[in-house]
Amino acid sequence: MSGAKFVIVLSCVALVSGYPNYYETKTFRVGIEYDQSLPMHGGSDRFRHRNNYDPFFVTVTTEARDGYVITFLDVSATIDGLGEVTFNMVKGQTGSKTMVFQLVSNHSDFLTYDYLCYGMKEEDYKKVANVITVPLPNNGHRLLHSCLSILLISLCRIILGNFIS
Repeated sequence: MSGAKFVIVLSCVALVSGYPNYYETKTFRVGIEYDQSLPMHGGSDRFRHRNNYDPFFVTVTTEARDGYVITFLDVSATIDGLGEVTFNMVKGQTGSKTMVFQLVSNHSDFLTYDYLCYGMKEEDYKKVANVITVPLPNNGHRLLHSCLSILLISLCRIILGNFIS
């Protein structure tokens, strides 16, 4: 009888210890990748979350070096397999000197993140930004013409449909 208890206890221990841990890693990218972008700095951290049914917020501020601007930000976050993580850009955009982002994890015991900030010289960015931002011509009269054409065709179908029936 004691051998049967030992086998049951041993099988329960093997079952519990053999249960795999599932993790999920999500990657977020913000900004525009230019050819001249260089990695400036990054960071990483790990947080334990005791009450995993409440959202857990982590806010990170990253700054560019002197004479440089941030072109894009590469962030990866790892949580439990059943958890959720969302990425929010709080402040900043491509071409700014400071970016603030927030990671929100929910239904997870921990949050591990790492980020890498890419940038380029401010003068080079101004040259590239001037080339990219070309204003498009405003063709509002084409939209009005299209709407009137659709309205006219619909009215003709309604009128002809009443005559045919």
